[in-house]
Amino acid sequence: MAAVKFTIVGNPNDLKVSQCTFCAHRSPDGTRCKAFPTGIPVELMYNEHDHRLEFPGDNGIRYQPIILGHAVRPPVAAQPKDEFELDMAAIQ
Repeated sequence: MAAVKFTIVGNPNDLKVSQCTFCAHRSPDGTRCKAFPTGIPVELMYNEHDHRLEFPGDNGIRYQPIILGHAVRPPVAAQPKDEFELDMAAIQ
């Protein structure tokens, strides 16, 4: 894999990453999750609210960090078309 190069414009201390980026409940496209299957609210995406705490409409599903090394995915050819959708159906 080739190295990825990027440039940060402005002050690197201003760089912020959404808490959703590292949540175990996030969809592969990053716009949905188990708590918000129709779309993650901007307050959570932009870290205006800490989702370790209750947020209206989250149905009790809170931020849970991804634990590296614990998620084992089958080879791409063996995965269903939309793994997130199947996972959502299982919790409803």
